[in-house]
Amino acid sequence: MLKNDIVPDRIFTISNVLSPEECAEYITLTENIGYTPAGLTVGQDLYEMNPEVRNNDRVILDDEERAEELWGRVADCIPAAIDNRWTVIGLNERLRFYRYDPGQRFAPHGDGPHFRSNGECSQLTFMIYLNDGFEGGETHFYLHHNYLELFEPSVIPSLSVVPKMGMALCFIHELRHEGSRVISGRKYVLRSDVMYSLRRHSYILPC
Repeated sequence: MLKNDIVPDRIFTISNVLSPEECAEYITLTENIGYTPAGLTVGQDLYEMNPEVRNNDRVILDDEERAEELWGRVADCIPAAIDNRWTVIGLNERLRFYRYDPGQRFAPHGDGPHFRSNGECSQLTFMIYLNDGFEGGETHFYLHHNYLELFEPSVIPSLSVVPKMGMALCFIHELRHEGSRVISGRKYVLRSDVMYSLRRHSYILPC
């Protein structure tokens, strides 16, 4: 595995987290579970449908064992602390698998944190691309745009990450990003979050 810092402390990739065989196993597993239309997260475990913003399909799988196994592979590449307040503890066991067919996308947005009842809170989005062989589907980032600019047809992303099978992409939740439209083929992604706990003697502030 090799870590590549795209924007230091904000966006990075980790190559070869999963082998092609492992990626195929995840795809088969989730296809057997069955994909359903993905909603927008509007609260903890609350979703609403808005196909104009997001029209891909999704499987949600709560699996502590798989999350821990993935964490064992990538832990050395993940920031150990955030803002001198948060200490890393692992991956969110709620694994989300996304499937994009031609014409499907997830419009520009920022990700919200995942909270646990003990005060642990996610700070980073963690994704693994599970396949190649499709056109489109890049992850675009909009680092210097206001909200309204994101919906202008002429807007150009600040940078783009081209999916590669087995590669992880990790970034700060609040960064505006987009799962761009798939043109041909089918795209699969595994999504989790990097969880952090508040350091002792730190003031409790919103995530």
